[in-house]
Amino acid sequence: MLLDHLVLVVDDLSSAISRFESRGFTVTPGGTNGPTHNALIVFSNDTYIELIALQSSRARLVMRMLRQVGLFALRRRLRNDLQTRLLGWMSGAQGLVDLCLRGTDLTEINELSPLSGMSLTDPVKFKRYRPDGVVVEWTLRGSNNLRQPFFIQDATPVDYRIPIGNARVHKNGALGISEVRVAEHITISTSNVQIQRDPALHPESFSVTILSELEVADHMQGPDFFNADIALTPASAGSQRV
Repeated sequence: MLLDHLVLVVDDLSSAISRFESRGFTVTPGGTNGPTHNALIVFSNDTYIELIALQSSRARLVMRMLRQVGLFALRRRLRNDLQTRLLGWMSGAQGLVDLCLRGTDLTEINELSPLSGMSLTDPVKFKRYRPDGVVVEWTLRGSNNLRQPFFIQDATPVDYRIPIGNARVHKNGALGISEVRVAEHITISTSNVQIQRDPALHPESFSVTILSELEVADHMQGPDFFNADIALTPASAGSQRV
């Protein structure tokens, strides 16, 4: 399978776009999907970082309050579906919250599929309305273990969802995600990006390394980067560019 994208939840999308652009990334507006809107940092190997936020700041505050009083924890015990996973994104702290894989049929998983032994939520169809009027459609399923990935299957051409061309060219020379470190072992392997377990990380946290063709290194971490751990590092002479 392939790493498709990482989800980075932010309180304010415009602020997040400006912050990443100031570090030399090209950020492409993604559009709207129900109560959310997003923007994409797309790399040349078809992977991307999704910046996603609720369109209403008031809704974001309400979601956090509901989480604090334990409503979403109760929902997880009663109904472990895909919606529960998405509510967890939007009610928690800013930062990298999830990772998405692709490369299999999500609706008819057979015994040869890498997902055949994994307990999954039911498939759910989604639509996103891009600023240029194009409608993007896809299907998601998630592992019932929230520390394992969720999975995507496109219903429209993949380049509707993952832009090509100048969207993938970054002033800082970013080529692509080369490594993702996670607190828990990911049971599904990926062929395009190295995903490793790092016991030093706290549960549900991610650390991402992005290769750059330029001789620059930048470790973006802390509140200014939404509690995310993102390292932009120069590609060494012997490294494989993605």
